[in-house]
Amino acid sequence: MGCDVNLFELEKFRKKNVEPILERGGIEVTGETQSGKTGLAKLNSVTTDAEEAVKGVDLVMITVPAYAHEAFFTAIVPYLQENQTILTNTGYFASLRFADMFKQRGVFEKTTLAEANIMPYLSVKQEATQVHIQRVKRHVSLSAFPAEKTDKTLELVKRVYPQHEKVPNVLWTNFAPGNTPVHAPFAIPIASYYFDRNRGGKFYGETTTCGARLVYAFDKERLKIAEELDCQVATEEEWFEKTYGYKGKDLADALRKSDHAEEWTSSTFMESVVREDILYFYVPLVEFGQLLRIPTPITKSIIEIMGIMLGINYWEKGVTLKDLGLAGMNKQRIINYITIGK
Repeated sequence: MGCDVNLFELEKFRKKNVEPILERGGIEVTGETQSGKTGLAKLNSVTTDAEEAVKGVDLVMITVPAYAHEAFFTAIVPYLQENQTILTNTGYFASLRFADMFKQRGVFEKTTLAEANIMPYLSVKQEATQVHIQRVKRHVSLSAFPAEKTDKTLELVKRVYPQHEKVPNVLWTNFAPGNTPVHAPFAIPIASYYFDRNRGGKFYGETTTCGARLVYAFDKERLKIAEELDCQVATEEEWFEKTYGYKGKDLADALRKSDHAEEWTSSTFMESVVREDILYFYVPLVEFGQLLRIPTPITKSIIEIMGIMLGINYWEKGVTLKDLGLAGMNKQRIINYITIGK
C-alpha cells in the first residue's frame, strides 16, 4: 500500500521466526487483505535489532500477546524518536501500563501511545513464511493516551487500516467487546473435553448455550462498569454481528455457523488467550468494580473457576489499578488523566 514495512523479533526467536523469512525473501500472503493484494510481501527489513526496526518509521505496531508487551516495549523504547506513534493492536491497557516507562525515558511527550481494541485481521500463520488472512475486521476502536492525541493517530492509522474508528479514550478500547468476553466463558463448559481429552478442538464450533449464558452474565458486569466510566460499548453479540455479520438464535449458535467454527485451536493456545484475558482484563475489571462499588460476582467466579481448572492463581499476576497508574483516583480523576495524560 505504498509503505515500507520493517519486521522486528526478539533475538531468542531469530532462528525460528526471522531466518526463514530472510531466506524466503518475504512473507507469502493469501486470503482477504485490506489492500486486495496477495502473494509474496517483501519487507524493507526483517531484524532482531530494535534500533534498526524503529529508526525513521512513523508507526510502530505492537502485535504480540499482552504478556509479551513488556519485552517489546523494553526493546524499542531506547530508540524511539520524536513524532512516532506506538500502537498496541489489542491494547489490554498497554498505554497505561507503559506510560511510566515512557516518562522515565523522556519520550512520553514527544511520542504517542495508542491502542486498538483488536487486531484488524483474523488470520493464521500456516508455515514459517506463510500467512492466510481469513477475514478483515470491519470495525476497530482506536484511541491515544492521552486522548487529545487521538485525531492525529487516527489519520496515520487509517492510511493502511481505514476500518479504525475514533473513540473518546483508552477506557473505551479496553471495555470494548472482542476477545475478552468469549474465551474463558465459552471454555468453562467444555474444559475437560478441550484441555484434557483432546488437547484442542474447533473452539468456536464447540460453543454451547451454557457458555453463551455465561458470556451474557459477564457482559452485564463489563457493560455496567463501562457505563459508570462514561464508556458506551456494545454487547459481545452485537459486536460479532457488526464485525463479522454473524447471527443466530444466541451467540453460541451464531458462532457454530460462522467462519470461526472450522478453525482448529490447540489447548495450549487457548490456555494462553484465557491467561491473557484474565490477567489483563478480568482482574482489573474486578478492581474497577471495587473502586466504583459495582459488584462483579460473575467475573470473580470465572477467574476462580478457570484458575482451579488450569492450576493457575490469576490473582497473583493480574493487572491492578496501581499498575495502570490509577490507584487512589476517583472516576473523574481517572477520566481527566486519560484525557490529558497527567
